[in-house]
Amino acid sequence: MKTQEYNISDSPAPTAVKRASFLYESLSFLQPARLLTQSMELVQAKRGNGQRIILMPGWKTNALSLYPLKGYLAALGYAPEDWGLGVNQGQVEQYRDKIAQQLADEEGKITLIGWSLGGTVAREVARILPDKIGSVITFGTPVIGGPMYTIGENFWDKAETKRINALTEELNETHPIQVPMSIIFTKKDSIVNWAACLDKKSKNVRHYEVSSTHLSMGIDPHVWRIITDHLERYA
Repeated sequence: MKTQEYNISDSPAPTAVKRASFLYESLSFLQPARLLTQSMELVQAKRGNGQRIILMPGWKTNALSLYPLKGYLAALGYAPEDWGLGVNQGQVEQYRDKIAQQLADEEGKITLIGWSLGGTVAREVARILPDKIGSVITFGTPVIGGPMYTIGENFWDKAETKRINALTEELNETHPIQVPMSIIFTKKDSIVNWAACLDKKSKNVRHYEVSSTHLSMGIDPHVWRIITDHLERYA
């Protein structure tokens, strides 16, 4: 499994997600087989030393969606934990404030890992707590546009979508995220337009392309390898 960085210099502008392309997500059932065939390589990853990690689930999912990854990281010697906020209902600013308040008095650096909208929460926590967050890993996470370039666009009020988009643009321009980040995306993503996942404003960021679908990224062996490489570098 190669973890070669993706060059975003010639990446296209994001577009709206086409509902018909959701067919790609049916391939998700193949991921457990890929995970099994590459398990020997995965267990050879460098072991952690109790470094703390918080896992943040995607929209309309809870901690259960990240349990396979949590178990894997725990087996390697890290200290992964759930975000503790139940089902992600999309209230990014509320979640950001709650988590930031919880971490304000913590000692040591913490790694945040977020899937889809959970990655958006992770990014915003890191933006306001760079002294507490050691690094961030996201996969399938929209960096720009809020819900505009996702399949959830029609579930948000148009005025709210416009507000989120404008706020995100302003923050990325005036307060780019300072902590190291690894951004993982797939061009087979039928939930979030892959071009919207690219961060062209933050300086300390690496991009990686994988071949899974959006719904199977949480158990994609390539995603897991990128995560362990990141943790070896920054945790």
